[in-house]
Amino acid sequence: MSSDSEPGGEREPGDSREQFARVAEAYRTSRTHSDPVSLAKFISICDLKANHKVLDVATGAGHVAMAAAPLVREVVALDLTEAMLEQARTLAASREARNVTFVLANAEQLPFPAETFDRVLVRSAPHHFHQLFPALAEAYRVLVPGGAFVVSDCSPPPVVRDWLEVVEVGRDPSHVRSRALEEWRALLQALGFTVEHAERIEQEKDILDWFQVAGVSSKDRQRLLDYYETAPAAIAGQLTPQWREGRFYHRYWHAMIRARRPLQPIF
Repeated sequence: MSSDSEPGGEREPGDSREQFARVAEAYRTSRTHSDPVSLAKFISICDLKANHKVLDVATGAGHVAMAAAPLVREVVALDLTEAMLEQARTLAASREARNVTFVLANAEQLPFPAETFDRVLVRSAPHHFHQLFPALAEAYRVLVPGGAFVVSDCSPPPVVRDWLEVVEVGRDPSHVRSRALEEWRALLQALGFTVEHAERIEQEKDILDWFQVAGVSSKDRQRLLDYYETAPAAIAGQLTPQWREGRFYHRYWHAMIRARRPLQPIF
């Protein structure tokens, strides 16, 4: 799948490195990314075993890698941005996680032999991938037969997704596209995965905190808040935006999916 047909697809991959280098420390301390409840939910569907070798793609500040590390034999935490890996190393040191190694690489060109990992995990990152299909193909390649790919990412319902893309890009210019749950299922099945678990999780998001983590300027923050005021009734009905005690909240959604590489190829 080429990024050329996707909103924002003309931006270069280097934009992600620049964006995330700028806000790397904020991601390590982010309440959203470090939230123990959402991390536990994600880890619960990974079906991790003590003998597993796990790849955490786009590890960011390392929250998923650290959550998985006590449960498995080895974790490889991979990211495109050195500044993010430095934050992940800091987190690993604070947790005394000695079974985690760090690799600087692109999700679309994983520097590992085929059939290396029992699990490939990626959380809150694929909406930044300029070429998602090749990245998913790489995940399939490096999984052992019978291994599983587990992903969680922003996934608004189709009725609100396109409207919300303006906010996503305005908040973080490295955003490429949010995928609906149905898109995820089709992409994974096209590659030969068997989708075992697929759900859309709804939550209430603190939008001002979300802006702060991404380093949104005061001017852009106000522009985006003004944009919310223009939301058609159908969109507002889905988002249910509201101000409470000086904070702005609305409904937000994530897809959470586990897909298995079959023991025998199905194609």
